[in-house]
Amino acid sequence: MYGFEVTIPSNWRVEVNPKSTREKGDVAFHSKLGNRFFVTWGNLANAEGRFKSLEEHRDKNIKQIRSGPDVKDVTVADSHEEQLLGHRALFSHVTADVKGGMFSRASFEREMWSIHLYCPDRSRYYVVYCLLRDPKEYDDFASVFTSMGRSLICH
Repeated sequence: MYGFEVTIPSNWRVEVNPKSTREKGDVAFHSKLGNRFFVTWGNLANAEGRFKSLEEHRDKNIKQIRSGPDVKDVTVADSHEEQLLGHRALFSHVTADVKGGMFSRASFEREMWSIHLYCPDRSRYYVVYCLLRDPKEYDDFASVFTSMGRSLICH
């Protein structure tokens, strides 16, 4: 779709943002229990104009998580670099303590994974990310995300 490919479980639902174009957009993949996997893309020149590096791009996205109105604390549980299709890719795993509700003092933990990748072959940036909503759906959701993320074919 739009020049890239990703492999997802066969029982997941696909939702393409109707405003997406070949140049910029996003697509969401929904599991049966509401866990979601997203692929966002855009013009590489725009990303390189906004960010000095791939790391700065990733850090800006983590900062956006920290600034959420219900977020109490954010921890980067893992961050490492890999090669995907010959490109540098930054893998991150972030946990966030989120306020439980309007009148509740309780909080709960949300897990998010991301991959940031610049593909000069297509002149695109990609951000692949996932928000874990129901941790009971998979015994090891990190491996599900990593497998899906590594399946990205960008050119």
